[in-house]
Amino acid sequence: MARSAMAQFDKNVNGSIEGPELDACPGLKALAANLDVAPDGKLTADRLKARFETYRSVGAMGFPVRVTLDGTPLADAVVVLTPEEFMGGVTDPATGKTGPDGTVSNYAVGGRELPGLPPGVYRIAVTKDGVAVPERYNAKTALGCEVSGGGRGGNSGLDLKLETRSKPKTKDKDKK
Repeated sequence: MARSAMAQFDKNVNGSIEGPELDACPGLKALAANLDVAPDGKLTADRLKARFETYRSVGAMGFPVRVTLDGTPLADAVVVLTPEEFMGGVTDPATGKTGPDGTVSNYAVGGRELPGLPPGVYRIAVTKDGVAVPERYNAKTALGCEVSGGGRGGNSGLDLKLETRSKPKTKDKDKK
């Protein structure tokens, strides 16, 4: 998986996935933000391999995803977590539906209902019938996460704060 991720995303072939290269893979971008994995924000093959090895000892784990749209919980939204291509099919996509509070905790994975998710690096898409969820959260998603064991460097859930409008660009007062 580490070799595959490097081949797919290390476009400048400098031995690390960093900066703009991470924008192409929302899941790896989330992983690179973990200071225990990438203290300098760079993912190398060795760092990825070490992280992916931790997945072997962990089964499906609780991983609630809370979705809000413009600050309001998004009930009855469909949340799809698709493993990144470099994961090589070690797990299937997971699909869940948010409850009244905008949270999903149970997922359909490979035809089974699970009270959590298998560890891995995922791309996330959010849709809801009758609601215009911006495509940057679904068809052209910029959302991703890593699901890993608890404890140091692990995680136990995600809070997705979606907005219908792009954030306004701020002007840099120091630039002329």
